Amino acid sequence: MSSLPYNFSHQNTTLVHICCSVDSHHFLTQLKKLYPNKCFCGYFYNPNIHPYEEYALRLSDVQRSCDILGIPLIVGEYEDKKWLENAKGLEKAPEKGERCSFCFDFRLIKTAEIATKTHCVEFTTTLLASPMKSQPELFAQGERIARDWNLDFLPLDVRSKGGTQAQNELAKKAKLYRQNYCGCLFALKDQRNKSNKNPLELISSLSAPRETRNLPALRFHNFQTRKKLEESNQSYQIIKRKVLRYQLTKGLLTNNNQAIPSFICSYSFLSKPTKAKIEFWHKGIGYANKEGILLLLFEEFKEFLQVADFDTLLRVGTSEEAQLLLRHKLYSKGFSTSPILIVEKPILQDFMLDISYITQEEVLEDFISL
Repeated sequence: MSSLPYNFSHQNTTLVHICCSVDSHHFLTQLKKLYPNKCFCGYFYNPNIHPYEEYALRLSDVQRSCDILGIPLIVGEYEDKKWLENAKGLEKAPEKGERCSFCFDFRLIKTAEIATKTHCVEFTTTLLASPMKSQPELFAQGERIARDWNLDFLPLDVRSKGGTQAQNELAKKAKLYRQNYCGCLFALKDQRNKSNKNPLELISSLSAPRETRNLPALRFHNFQTRKKLEESNQSYQIIKRKVLRYQLTKGLLTNNNQAIPSFICSYSFLSKPTKAKIEFWHKGIGYANKEGILLLLFEEFKEFLQVADFDTLLRVGTSEEAQLLLRHKLYSKGFSTSPILIVEKPILQDFMLDISYITQEEVLEDFISL
């Protein structure tokens, strides 16, 4: 955690634990409206959020929200290992059950500690705004923790009398990031299992660069467009895109049981490990006799891949856009799902190819400048 830059000993300040921007934007707006004589400071402490890329995206959106509202923000440490250690034994607890109670206490106790160190007179939490949380339980836990730290807890109901609808409308107007799961990996897995889906948030693709390797990383990357548009004072709208997401989880090209360095492009489909051979090479492309497998020589396609050298391609990868454009370049009469591999040298002997992957429909945000 950054050093605490704030000392509120001479102010009537409430420290507000913030879980996400959608909850906090409405919550802080109501606090300022209902308590005009109070000062407020946000505190982002959520080591329960997994993976880190999702945490970083939510933090970035909270900072933007606080900037819009003129609320200072203290950023807590990302103590994910400590949270996971303390959550042992609660992995299978249901939503709104014992694990959630532990998670509330874990974050609110830390909030009370920071409130004491910064000389705030009380604290509260934007968890109270979430329809997924038990409000009476949060009231009770907050008041109990406040007594332990000789503080006051500010209980605020922003849900009733159309509050939840107003919150959603405000979030849409402010163009906030609207996450689709609470935060922890246990609840995420359970939620995805009930929908017969894989938790792609927790799975990195071998064919994607680091900045887009999983869903939260891709979303964080996409939301940088919003930042650039706002910095240039351009108006825009957020829309949803339904996308077939491809996650490469394993890829192995071998010859005589020896691995051959290769980069497997996204949307390479292969139903089982396959033995094949190249029928002929032409203009840097090797055409195999099975499954439409194509081997491409790096030197012939490096400008198209936008990568300087083969080692960098293996280590860093290249953008999904470049990979999709490459597929279209090689075959433009339909969407090709042939395995496409980038290699450094021609392969003339038989080879084995083994690919494992996940494909799944997801909804992603896109930003349209007006």
